[in-house]
Amino acid sequence: MKKFKALIIAFVTLAFVITACGSVTETVTESPTEETISTPEEEATSEPITEETMAPKSEILIGNLQDESGPMKALSIACTYAATMQVEKINAAGGINGHPIKLITYDTRSDVNEAINAYHRLVEQDKVVAVFGPPIANIGIALAPVAEELKVPVVGLFMDDKCTIQENGEPWHYMYLVQNSAPVQGKIIAQFAIQDLKAKTAAILYNSQNSYSVGMAIPFEEVFTSGGGQIVAKETYTSTDKDFRPQLTKIKAANPDVIYFPSYPVEIPLIYTQAYELGITVPMLGSNSVLPTGLAPQTDPAATANTYFPYGINPTEPDSLAFAQEYKAKFGIEPVAQAFSGYDAFGVLVQAISACGEEITSECINQELNNVKDYQGFQGSITISPTTHQPVPLPMAIMTIKDGKAEFVKWYTPEGPLE
Repeated sequence: MKKFKALIIAFVTLAFVITACGSVTETVTESPTEETISTPEEEATSEPITEETMAPKSEILIGNLQDESGPMKALSIACTYAATMQVEKINAAGGINGHPIKLITYDTRSDVNEAINAYHRLVEQDKVVAVFGPPIANIGIALAPVAEELKVPVVGLFMDDKCTIQENGEPWHYMYLVQNSAPVQGKIIAQFAIQDLKAKTAAILYNSQNSYSVGMAIPFEEVFTSGGGQIVAKETYTSTDKDFRPQLTKIKAANPDVIYFPSYPVEIPLIYTQAYELGITVPMLGSNSVLPTGLAPQTDPAATANTYFPYGINPTEPDSLAFAQEYKAKFGIEPVAQAFSGYDAFGVLVQAISACGEEITSECINQELNNVKDYQGFQGSITISPTTHQPVPLPMAIMTIKDGKAEFVKWYTPEGPLE
């Protein structure tokens, strides 16, 4: 009779596990032994299994705003994939404090109004407690005042300072960046141009309609000139331009030591190719969007033979290689930088949610995001500054391209090389 009771208890316990976890892929059970049989006294004092204790915990709803179909889809999809990997792993391990995560994704189509409307739907209809945002500065800028009103935090990769810092110098209270900002990245590549390339003159080619591009070009110029360099040409283009030969022709005539062009993925291969066709041979300094989306298959490797750009991670390190292998096996494509930084950003958000225990509210999550210190990610040890809602500046890997493949050069900070 005792064995029969023990079997009943084992069955009920298994049913509880299945109910709480949603599914069980593999369960190994052993026949009860005399040592595992409860005594009447133990049975009397054990907590009864009720409908309440068997009920699964509620889902944690997290919004995901990404450019799934627009010109930035390669970078946004990388963020979605990175978040998906974490959600699956967390849920397989039992969720956050027993709560499974559900990711609700909306496509912004690179449209500011679409993004704002989607954020409203996530907050007001879907009732998410936080939002994972896109790597698009213009959308981050537009979301900031809306998040301030609706008070649901947005954690993303939007690099322009205006996404996280108000005009009065205070942070937007519900916006968080988890990679180096555009100004930090512009300063880093400027220091590399001065200290490693020994450049005395530079030209800048940037998109005047793109906050990401402008946000890098201005600090690059400030650091380069303050370091004794001279800007001999400064050319702009718009988001619809495809022919950059007029601007590059003027730049070539100015004979700079280096050319800096902080651009989006759709523009990068065109600029490389057209500069090569015009016979430009000086170093081309790019942005963190170069790999691999900025290198279209038709780009002649010779066009990128003399280029350098800052990257959030060193892709040749063991942890990066292991992640890249797992990522490619799951999704069938190589990860770009935003896959790694996106994984970090979502991890920071998960840490903040976990710190809230059972009080999983937007306000608690927002408070915990202000307390993030020394989060160990692919980009290094991440501490979110409460005054900027950006990471304390992280070192970046300066990369070059050899025979069409990325190659690590050295680590750099906004002050210079990392010793």
